Amino acid sequence: MSLSPMQLFEEQISTLDASLRLDAMCRLKLVGEAMGKKETLGSLIPFLREHTDDDDEMLLKMAQELGTMVPSLIPGSEASSLISILEILAGVEETVVRSAAIQSLNNIIPHLTTEGSKSLLDMVKRLVTAEWFTGRVSSCGIFASVYSKFDEAQNEEAKDELRKLYKVLAEDETPMVRRGAASNFSSFASVVEKEHQATDMCVIYNQLSQDEQDSVRQLIVVGSQAIGKILNDTQQCKMYVFPCVKNACNDRSWRVRHAVAKNYPTIALSLQCSGDLVDQMVGCFLGLLTDTEAEVRGAAAGNIAKICDIAGQDMFVQDTVPLLEGLSKDPVMEVRSKLSQALMDCTNPEECSKLSDQIILDHIQPIIQGMLQNEEESDEVKINILRSLPSLTRILGSMKEIITVVSNLASYMLNWRIRECVALTIPSLAESLGIEAFSSGNKSFLSIWLTLLQDQVSEVRSACVSGIHKIYEVACSSTDGGAWVTKNVLTVLKPIYEGSTFYLTRITHLRLVACLCQSDATPKQLLDEVVTVLLAALSDPVPNVRTVAATCLTPIVGFCDDSLINTKIRPRITEVCDATDLSVANEMDHDNDFRMQLRKLNSVLEA
Repeated sequence: MSLSPMQLFEEQISTLDASLRLDAMCRLKLVGEAMGKKETLGSLIPFLREHTDDDDEMLLKMAQELGTMVPSLIPGSEASSLISILEILAGVEETVVRSAAIQSLNNIIPHLTTEGSKSLLDMVKRLVTAEWFTGRVSSCGIFASVYSKFDEAQNEEAKDELRKLYKVLAEDETPMVRRGAASNFSSFASVVEKEHQATDMCVIYNQLSQDEQDSVRQLIVVGSQAIGKILNDTQQCKMYVFPCVKNACNDRSWRVRHAVAKNYPTIALSLQCSGDLVDQMVGCFLGLLTDTEAEVRGAAAGNIAKICDIAGQDMFVQDTVPLLEGLSKDPVMEVRSKLSQALMDCTNPEECSKLSDQIILDHIQPIIQGMLQNEEESDEVKINILRSLPSLTRILGSMKEIITVVSNLASYMLNWRIRECVALTIPSLAESLGIEAFSSGNKSFLSIWLTLLQDQVSEVRSACVSGIHKIYEVACSSTDGGAWVTKNVLTVLKPIYEGSTFYLTRITHLRLVACLCQSDATPKQLLDEVVTVLLAALSDPVPNVRTVAATCLTPIVGFCDDSLINTKIRPRITEVCDATDLSVANEMDHDNDFRMQLRKLNSVLEA
């Protein structure tokens, strides 16, 4: 006799095998869908209510699954029975269970009907006044959802009571409850009407910002953003919010100062800074840049570009520039790393649009030059600078000292990531300097690029390959690009390729020459040179090289005219096909990939 879904669920839940019981709870929604709405509400939900004292893993899955049942299985108008179970789970001792219950409650509450709003308020009251602190902590997470369910005109009394209840939580004697109020303050403040911000929410905000527990003060700092955005008035922000931000910048706990330094740009934006408020915010920020704790200095240094974009160029020159030299020599590497990235962000118009190119050349260039030249500087700092240099293409030609330093880095740096960054930067240097300056001199960037092309690390070689197309475009803009590449690149690479005993070097060269032919506009002479190299590689003794040659040649055939195809490509492919048994398909054979690619290439030619 077959069992019903409910009977199967009860049987599996009642077993002694913990894995089977957990598996059954993971399928809770599936069981409910098999039973249907009526039987789920009549049998399954009451059964679950009797098992709210199960072990934590079971309760966690129960809380998660209940949140997925509304509205797909159970409509909001009938979800009160689920709310009562989740209320119980929100009061258990295990944190992850409470968090899952709160998340499910927040998922269900928006689907409830307005008639159920009073029951929500009663639930909040029960949690806020719970004897054990866990219920009070959990209640902080549902205030925003519950508050949003009340219609402003008809339920002003209920909303007023909710705001008062939240103030009770902010004054709770248990630190964990006050931490819950601080961590959920932003979400609650964002749904409270503007007219109640100064009278209610700012009072709570100020109270939490002066809490004796540094963890509470650390969490409430983030709430400054929500208050500032809703007030949306410089004078009110200056009166209610800025004093707390200023106190946080000078807090006795470094964690609080770190929190405000980390979020300073978003806080400053939310305060609608203008006039003397900008000067005061900048003054606090400068204090964070010179903080005694490295974590605080690093967090503040990482936001220099964003603060500069808010406060403007004059602030940067007058107030921030005098501190840059000291920060660039900070004894803690993390601070210098954050500074290097922030300075490069200052040079990027997409990150910071307030600084002129002349300011960058006068004040930022010397700092990044010193960091690159310092042999004792960490590789991370240099990598941060080098990775962002391509965004400086517009003024790289004026940064002669930086260019010299970059050219020297490739020759002696053991860290392959730095060599990779140099390889990625070289095409931008070609764009800035022009192809003539790029390829002139015994230690030209072209020779450095060709050296990096033979690097032992594949990422460095790949970086060179990725830049060849831009170098080719730069050459085309000022001269005959095809002839320049043939003379300065292909001619130099040919003896290296032919004399190479390292098959990966040959693969790199093949991929590089293939990147030169990406459109119908490729000069015929260059196309002929590239095709010749790829066709010759079809006879390479290493299967991987032959496969890459065939792979690169396949799309290039579409750019070739009939003359090149009939006189050079087709005869060579026919010759290779005759020498290779294309019918063999053995996955263990090293030539299998080559045969597959050769068949594809042959089909392209026959199309």
